[in-house]
This record gives sequence, structure tokens and C-alpha cells, in this order.
Amino acid sequence: MDSVLNCLVTDRLGPGVFADRFIKVAKERLGFEYAVAVRSPIVALRLSFECLGVGSGDRVGLSALSPSWAYKAVSSLGATPVWLDVDDSSASLSAKAYDRLGEASVKALYLAEPWGIMPDPAPLAELGVPIVEDASYSIGAKAGEAKAGFLGTYGIISLEPASSITAGGGALLYSPGRREAQALRNASEGLPPEELMNDMNAALAASQLKDLERFIEKRRELADLYAQSLARAHRKPLAPTIECEPSNFGCVVVLDSGVKDVRAYARKKDVDTAMAFDDTCVAAGFVPDGACPIAASLANRSVAFPMNQRVGKSAAQKIAKVLATLP
Repeated sequence: MDSVLNCLVTDRLGPGVFADRFIKVAKERLGFEYAVAVRSPIVALRLSFECLGVGSGDRVGLSALSPSWAYKAVSSLGATPVWLDVDDSSASLSAKAYDRLGEASVKALYLAEPWGIMPDPAPLAELGVPIVEDASYSIGAKAGEAKAGFLGTYGIISLEPASSITAGGGALLYSPGRREAQALRNASEGLPPEELMNDMNAALAASQLKDLERFIEKRRELADLYAQSLARAHRKPLAPTIECEPSNFGCVVVLDSGVKDVRAYARKKDVDTAMAFDDTCVAAGFVPDGACPIAASLANRSVAFPMNQRVGKSAAQKIAKVLATLP
């Protein structure tokens, strides 16, 4: 609150000193080479593709569970998506998806990490394809020396309301390496003010980022509590297929049937739920029928339960009780 109020009293709400401070804090916390704070994740993705030379007629790899705005960013450049299916236990790219990437001659891969689930870094390192990694929900996760957000050529952290770090809107686009940083610096110099993050959003983002470790610790406690409840119900949430320190952004339960019954039961117990993949490309109808059957199945059967740093103790106990007694 203090950070946002300090911004308000300056009476200068456009891109400026607070946006610069946010980038400085982010660089200190995350350790990238160069970054630009922009107005939306769509701007960030389009700008990263421009840095990689993606243009009309090029092919770009997209998970069917990518957010729907990613498809719009690809389409705005005249590029064509190569749709990739996912693993049914993690929602990360499947082995067949990596095979398809190798066969399709893609110019780049947009790496979505739905619900903060970190993918296996090994096959990504062997791809030989430029990667734009979306770490909006996975930031803070790591597997050995590999850190979520640093698996690709460029990284994006969305700051929209439902993200791990929220500024009410905007996104951070950054380059982990020095060589790619120059391309990003050159491309971002021509951005108009309307595509850059304004200071009020940046003030909120900086304060949120400073609390990232505390947020992750709170979500870890919730994840442990929920896991015990799901074990009693003989159910498992979506989870990484590798040993890692997860970001624990969400609790997504994949059901064999009875999705409406489960959501009605939770609602009766005053627990809000959501269809976990409602805002994805496959749910929006962008993916051709039959192209990605596992992703389509997950979109119809996955229910998300609240698991974020704003969930209080009494609410967490209520949610845990519902998870333990799912119909």
C-alpha cells in the first residue's frame, strides 16, 4: 500500500521511475541480464518473438494448454501454431510433443507451464530451438541447478491478477543471457509509452516481488495440507514428473467423472472452484479437433481448488476437508 501511495502522490502514473525500480528489484531477486516491463503478457510474447525473428509464415510450437492470448500473439505476427499435446499427470509437454517439435521445423517454442508445474529441463536443453518460457506461475521452482524462468532464450512473468506475482496488469520480459539481451534492448527501445508498464502497476509489482519467498512458503504449507487430504480421498493433484522444489501455485484435481457433482459439493461447503483450463487454447476452440486429445480431456476433467498466499488458516482447513471427502 505504501509503495502504491508513494507513486500516486507523485502525480506521474505513466512509465517512469517506479518501473525502473521494479526492474532493478527483479534483476536483484531473479538474476537475469536485461529486462523490460510492458503493459501486458501479449506485448511481452510478441516482442520476444520479434527478437527471435519470428514473422509471417513461420511455425511456432504451442502447447494446447497455453493461455488463449498466446495464440492471439502468434497470429498477430502471421505465424502458424504447431499444436503440442501434454502429459496427463503433469500437463507439461509430452514425449510425443518433443518428437513433433523435432519434425515440424519450428522457429520458436512458447513454453507454457500451466499451474506452475515445472517441466523436465533435460529434453528442453536438447531441442536446439529458441524457447520463450512463461514462468508466470512457476517462478520460484527449481530442479537441481535448473530454475523455472531460466530454461529458455527469453522469460516472461505475467503480472495479471491471477498470476503468482500480481501488479493488477502487465508483464516482465527478460533475457537470462548476455547475447540475447542486446536483441531485447534494441527491440524495446522503439516501444511507445502505451506498451510499457505504468508506474502504479510497477510499484505494486515491486512490493509483491519482495515477498515472493514468503508467498512460496505459504503455498508450500497449503500444498502439504491438501496432499494429506487428497490421499485420504485416494486422489492425486497434477504434479511435476521430475524431482524438484515446486512453486505450488495451484491444486488441480483431475476427475474421471462427476465434475459437476464435485463442483456442486464444494460450492455447498462454501469452497470456490474453477475449471482449471478454461482460459486455454484448447478450451477456446483454437486447437483442431483430435489434434491434442490428452489436453482436450484434461480441459474437461480438471478442477482447481484455491491454493494461494491469500488463503487464511480457517479457509485452508475448510478446503482440506472438502478435498478429503470429494464425492
